Amino acid sequence: MQMTKTATKTVLLPGLVAFLASSNVRRRPYPLFSALRKIDPMHESAIGVWILSRHAEVASVLRDPRFGSDEDKADVDRLNFGPFERLFAKRGQRGGNADRIEFIEKLGELMLFRDPPDHTRLRSLVTKAFTPRRVEVLQPRIEQIVTETLDTFPKDGTVDVMSTLAYPVPARVICELVGVPTADQGLIIGLAPDLAGGLDPGPMRTPESMRRADEAYRTLQRYIGEMIDVRRRQPQDDLLTALIQAEEDGSSLTRDELIGTVGLLIMAGHETTANLVGNGLVAMLRDRDAFERLRDDPSVGQTAVEELLRFDSPVQMTVRVALDDVAVGEQTIKKGSIVVAIIAAANRDPAVFADPNELDLARTPNPHLSFSGGAHFCIGAPLARLEARIMLGELVRRFPAMRLKKAVRRKSFTIRGYSELEVRTHR
Repeated sequence: MQMTKTATKTVLLPGLVAFLASSNVRRRPYPLFSALRKIDPMHESAIGVWILSRHAEVASVLRDPRFGSDEDKADVDRLNFGPFERLFAKRGQRGGNADRIEFIEKLGELMLFRDPPDHTRLRSLVTKAFTPRRVEVLQPRIEQIVTETLDTFPKDGTVDVMSTLAYPVPARVICELVGVPTADQGLIIGLAPDLAGGLDPGPMRTPESMRRADEAYRTLQRYIGEMIDVRRRQPQDDLLTALIQAEEDGSSLTRDELIGTVGLLIMAGHETTANLVGNGLVAMLRDRDAFERLRDDPSVGQTAVEELLRFDSPVQMTVRVALDDVAVGEQTIKKGSIVVAIIAAANRDPAVFADPNELDLARTPNPHLSFSGGAHFCIGAPLARLEARIMLGELVRRFPAMRLKKAVRRKSFTIRGYSELEVRTHR
């Protein structure tokens, strides 16, 4: 017998409260996600937000143009904070939005949070500049940077993989691609964690995380603005110049759009990859058979990256807003409703993935949703895949006896990764 809506809300409420309130619960979210899938995969929560955890519905929402990314189109009258009132009051928030500080205002201008026709125009212009050819020619340079970085690792000692490899390498690659000078790349790397914390869904943002995100964005905005002025005077063979010159039907990117787009590419261009590498390495170090399989058979490199993306996705969830009344599965989601699509839960749906909690580096097919779907499918996915394959492949080859020493999870909701990841390079 199916549980009633009231019953499912009551059963799931403690787990959802714990997820919102406790970083300890967020470190191990998969049991909660499994419970959501089993008990109520299309959960209309006590807040009034839909929470989707099954692959079929998550994939449907991500690919359906009737669901947008602009949170300003949400009907806040549908929200009912009830038992969460005190929690959100403590966070200094009500409703789906944080206080209107600059970072939140600028988020709405990014391609990531725009709907057609604005999103279509922006994505088309970025695609003209961020071509597969630009990514393809980067492979030798990525391999060189990875080799140089791993040469600095101790042959028998301890090293923090996040601060020495996972963050610096993709940051250096995207900065070189955009045209950021080597001397300034450390500044960009330092801003990324604070900016990523500001991307959590509205009710999950704290005043402190938004203050830090705002400060980081202002710094990045000033820096990119100065770069744009220089490139207009002195064009170079880099992505920033290509974005400045890109044109579609007589339309080009405005200055604010250029700043937002470049900022998004810089941040997303290394944040996701860094966490893919960190999450993937820890998963393999905790499953020695997987580690040794990649070490002994480099030919599984491509499928290994896809499986690591599925197994512990760097992006755990994303938010959509219903732009009309939409039938999803057996439910109707009303216009203006906020939908949280839990990508990480969908990626472990046993209806789609055999033995979903097992790590199988040769898994195929592997229709994970870690790069989203539809119009918002990650434009940088080919670059992230390439970088992760090279970094992880070289790590296991160069340090075949590597062991995990310490792994500290970040506290954010949307982005899943490690703030520290210490390994011993030898047994």
